Amino acid sequence: MSLNQLGSYVAWLVVPGAVSAALQQGYYQVFYPAANTAPRRDTPTYRRDQRISYMVVIVGYLIYTTYTTVTGLVAQGNFYSLLNLPIDVDEKSVRRRFRTLSVLSHPDKGTGNEDVFIALKLASETLSSPLRRFAYDRFGMPALSWPEGKSELEYAISGIQSSFPQYVVSFVVMVVLSLFRQSAFGSYWRFYAYFAEFLIELHLITRTDIQEFVATYSPYPFTIRELIVLSRSLLITLSIAAAQLGPVLFPASIQPSTKLVREQQDVMKAMISKLAKVTDAINTEVTSTFITQTQPFLLPPQTKLANQVGETYFKQKLQQYLVDLKLRSRPEVRDAIKRAVHAQETEIDSKVGIQRPSPT
Repeated sequence: MSLNQLGSYVAWLVVPGAVSAALQQGYYQVFYPAANTAPRRDTPTYRRDQRISYMVVIVGYLIYTTYTTVTGLVAQGNFYSLLNLPIDVDEKSVRRRFRTLSVLSHPDKGTGNEDVFIALKLASETLSSPLRRFAYDRFGMPALSWPEGKSELEYAISGIQSSFPQYVVSFVVMVVLSLFRQSAFGSYWRFYAYFAEFLIELHLITRTDIQEFVATYSPYPFTIRELIVLSRSLLITLSIAAAQLGPVLFPASIQPSTKLVREQQDVMKAMISKLAKVTDAINTEVTSTFITQTQPFLLPPQTKLANQVGETYFKQKLQQYLVDLKLRSRPEVRDAIKRAVHAQETEIDSKVGIQRPSPT
């Protein structure tokens, strides 16, 4: 991981949060100009707007970093853009183009430029040699300082060996960063991007079809090395963006500690035990009340028909009880019962010499 990539990662940690907060406040100032009308921090509306502004900033920053990477590669240029040649140019066309440009930039000319002439000569010599061109296209300028190889395989092995320390350092940095992650959502995205980049780079080194495909749509002649740099930047940026957006789009619930879970389980067990005791007591009381209330309607235990007609007998007695209750609730029946009871009590009182008032 280079210093630029590390700086990009640090920027990804700082920039989106600060910019999204400023964007949200600016939005509230425009659409809620009156005082105390903007959503408060503890409301669902505020949290929704916060998520939206954060996603907008993340996507915008993703586009911006991709754009700066592409424009940086184009501004830096390569041997093809220096000679103004397509990526699939042949050796004869390279030499012909060099002769044309060297006339204008030769140091012996009054308008010549020695630095430009040296760069044009190096570009011509590199692109005119199939082996050096193979190494330059895949590994960039550092490949020109390697010992002269006898085959493309030797250059490929040298290039892989030169990239190996970078992959080791990148892996160690990702492991260290994963130890300080704020969310478990993006903990593995960097490793996915790491192995994906390894496979992409291995494919680009061994194949040339992707370079020709890009050349059909891009006016700039991207080399394989530049495509590798671009893919690294994109994968790192996408992995960081995924790690940033993941907790926002899919917020994970906070997992309680083991001790807290055990305490909650003990409390629940105590409540369940207490509830079971209360339920048993209520059940016992209800059963006792039910037996007491229904005993008058049940057949005597010694009745032989108890097991045969018990249910029918119970229904008949219950029906008779309900009818009697209905009749007793009528005013005329209730008054008649009172008079009959009073008459009986008067008769008994007359025998013992007691006089009671007549019922109303």
